[in-house]
Order: sequence, then C-alpha cells, then structure tokens
Amino acid sequence: MTLPVPSHGTVAERIRVVRNHLAPSELAVASAIIEGYPTSGLVPIAQIAAEAQVSGPTVLRLVNKLGFDGYAEFHAALRAEIQERIFSPVDAYPSSKRGGNSSTPSAKALAAYQECIRSTFTHLDAAELKSAVSALSDPKRPIYLMGGRVSSILASHVATYLSQLRRNVTQIASDGFGRSSSMLDLDPKSVVVLFDYRHYQESTVSWGIEATKRKAHLILFTDQYLSPLAQHATSLLTCSTKGLDPFDSLVGAFALTELVIAEVARSMGAPAKKRLADLLALQQRDEQQASRGMTPLQKGQQER
Repeated sequence: MTLPVPSHGTVAERIRVVRNHLAPSELAVASAIIEGYPTSGLVPIAQIAAEAQVSGPTVLRLVNKLGFDGYAEFHAALRAEIQERIFSPVDAYPSSKRGGNSSTPSAKALAAYQECIRSTFTHLDAAELKSAVSALSDPKRPIYLMGGRVSSILASHVATYLSQLRRNVTQIASDGFGRSSSMLDLDPKSVVVLFDYRHYQESTVSWGIEATKRKAHLILFTDQYLSPLAQHATSLLTCSTKGLDPFDSLVGAFALTELVIAEVARSMGAPAKKRLADLLALQQRDEQQASRGMTPLQKGQQER
C-alpha cells in the first residue's frame, strides 16, 4: 500500500492522514506531538524522542512522512498555527474598499465555502466518524450536547434532529448551574457531544475533561487547529473554519454535523424511521387542532 504524503493542512490534520500507515515507534512520536498540541512539537528532536521513547531518526522519519522537508519546516508550520490560533476578527476586518479584484461577492463566497467543505471532508477520519455514529446510534446510551458562546447553535441543531430519531437527547445549558447539574448524570454509558472552536472556551474544556473522568464517551467537534480537548476525545471530528473575513466560518461545521445526523439515521434504521413518522403525525394533528380554533383572519395569516 502506498503511503499518502500530505502536502497541506495543519500538522494535526496531516497526522490523521498518515497515522494508520505508521510504524508503532512513529505512532509514539505522533502521540507525543498531539499531547499538548501544538506547542508540544516546538521542542528539540532529542526531547521529543525521549518523550516518545524512540530515536532521533524516528522523529525525522515521521516529520518526512507528514510532508515536511525537515524539522525546521515542521517547526515553522507549528509556529504559523500558533499565530492562527491567536487570530482576532478585528485584525481580519475587511476593508470598505474592494480593491482591484474583479470577483463579485458571491463568486468570492462560492470559492471560499467550496474550499471550506472540500477541506473538511478531505481531512475527515473515517474511523473517527464511524466511532461517533456508533455511539450516537446506541439507544441505550443517553446523549448530552453542549456548545460555546457561538457554537451552541450547532449543539441545538444536532440535538433537534437527534431527538427526532431517538430518545434521551439533552442539550446542556451553558450557564454554570446547567453544566454542574448535568455532570451528576454522567456515567460510562453516557455520550457527550461538545463543540469547541477557536478561541477555545475554558468552561467547555474543563467540563469535557471532567466528563472523561466519569468515563463518558466524548465526541468533540472542533476546528483544524484542535481544541485543547482533542487529546481527551474518544471520537474527534474536525472541520475547516476558513471562510469570509472577519469571522471564522461555521459552514464546514454545519456540513459535518449534517453528515453525522444522516449517518445516525441510516445506522438506526427502522426504529428511528418509525419514531420520526410518529412525531410528524403528532405535529400534524396538533396543527389541525390549533387551526380549528382560529378565526378566518388568523388562518389566512398562518397560511401566508
């Protein structure tokens, strides 16, 4: 089998591309890099070799398999990632002048979001996806979802659809009481779904770490730069956040969540289909009952 040699992407993304093709000693180096990523890789070769209990040449072999010409280029890539992590939307705020580029706004958006989705699914690890779908499809395992200040919309999106397919789906409130009270219910059967993107939210990270201490299955949705929670995740699902300035995009994240929802529906099969049909029947009945009590004017407004 030909070893895939990644030519682009973050170091973490490149590791996921090649990790199933690595020797055990090289995999130990990759694990040492991911532990405390990305700063854990910004150390001398001898130090990372000692941490992984391998030789210096083994470290260099891995670096070459990641598509870098040498350790200096590998370090430069990690330093660039750190700069990306401290990105501020204020620094990327678009100018009011369009400049000399003749592309229309819609053409720029099309190019940006096509690349975002392409990158998201190109770097998606099939084994991680399978692991997440398997956990979410088990009706005996309760699901708890939580997002951050912006990513809570993703948690709500996934919770809404999963609850139509199966029972025991709970979206956790992001306030302190909601996080604390929900922690009491977690055990090894629990499936925790967290969303954490740049700039990573400390309350989400600390809650996720505590959930893993209670042996919950942690599914983490994060970006290409990796939340600090990545090293604790049971299933790690990453997406590109590249889009239009000044903000990170959620286009890739939404596309990834919809793939997961579709795969859970396919995996659960007939029981989920029946639950969905029953739910739609109940909704239709409720709407019919509500419409009987409306005046002609109210009915006309509802139809519009």
